Amino acid sequence: MKKFYMFLLILILSCILAACSQKENSTKTETDITEEVNEEHDHNHDDHEGHDHEEDIVELDYKKLDEAIAKVLNEIPSFSVQSEIERGTKEDLANYFNADKMEFRLKVERVIGNQEYNSEELKAYAEYYVEENLLAIDIAKKKYNIEVTKSEVTSFIEENVKAVVPEEKKLYANSIGITLEELDNVFDRDIYIMDVLWSKLTPILMEKHPQAVGESEVEYMNRLTNDFYDV
Repeated sequence: MKKFYMFLLILILSCILAACSQKENSTKTETDITEEVNEEHDHNHDDHEGHDHEEDIVELDYKKLDEAIAKVLNEIPSFSVQSEIERGTKEDLANYFNADKMEFRLKVERVIGNQEYNSEELKAYAEYYVEENLLAIDIAKKKYNIEVTKSEVTSFIEENVKAVVPEEKKLYANSIGITLEELDNVFDRDIYIMDVLWSKLTPILMEKHPQAVGESEVEYMNRLTNDFYDV
């Protein structure tokens, strides 16, 4: 069963698993809109299986960024970058998760990657992304008594995100009319909230369900995610 969000989860868990095995303290994060999606999924919530990922390399043309953003904003009239910044001033973590914002990211990535897309399909991707993130936050709190605090996310951003600023990231922030500070701390904060959440959950899940002899990493990650969502 192909799951877009499950791929993101598996990627995060894999990074953390590798870090644990190497006894490193660094945590890998996804900061670039170009790494958000090359996935397909269906929308059946009955199970949470990972899926095969084709490592297709898409060359991105950042010269088309302004054009892409204008095109996508026109396609999503309900979305406003400035509104997202204003939403981020509220304390509730849920305010950072918005299907329109995710749809915006996905479509911009497709346009600068010179890829055709189905608007309804990407809209469904975006809605699924938000639903699964909020569900994960809820399960983490109710089943594992784990919550993510504002200070934890801010520290994560300071330590893992702001240190390196690719030129593409500067172009992206400038093109959508916000500062790098707003991009990291508000607009993309939903990504970092989930990075922090999974970094706290993963050791617990791994301790509860150790990797079996002969079990591949993909199989192991699938089993961990299935257990997590098996409420």
